[in-house]
Amino acid sequence: MNLNKLQSRAKEISQGPENFPSPDQPMDGESYEFPNNADNLTDDKLDSWLMFFGAWRGFTINKIAQMEGEMSLMEEGFSLVMLSKSADMEATATKKLLKDSIRGMVLNENPDLTNLSKKIMVLRSELKVLKGRLSLYDAQFETISRVITRRGQERQRA
Repeated sequence: MNLNKLQSRAKEISQGPENFPSPDQPMDGESYEFPNNADNLTDDKLDSWLMFFGAWRGFTINKIAQMEGEMSLMEEGFSLVMLSKSADMEATATKKLLKDSIRGMVLNENPDLTNLSKKIMVLRSELKVLKGRLSLYDAQFETISRVITRRGQERQRA
């Protein structure tokens, strides 16, 4: 299996099916300061915050899906090549080798496989950060949403 071809295919998969639109990165700046008390915001500001977090949630969910697709194919390819090369090494070994030793030997003899393993590690860590960021956006979106809902209910009672 050609590992470069695998990585290229994984990148193609991460771009997603062509029939589905994907969101562009929102243009709302690089950082923001969440309000200490959302109750003090005007209706227009609340709407802006809701749209801001909605846009970033959508973008982040899409990015996570792309990365998970890419990582899934790369992990499966890595496992397939690792198992194949490990089996070859075990078959030619004169003594019983530990699985970790075989893995280390395979990685030492295959720099492309080592590079693929490193890319998977980086993707996995980036994915954790993105999932944390999504959780943050979700929490802040829900906070703003609750304030909007409460205001709407108060207006109906008045």
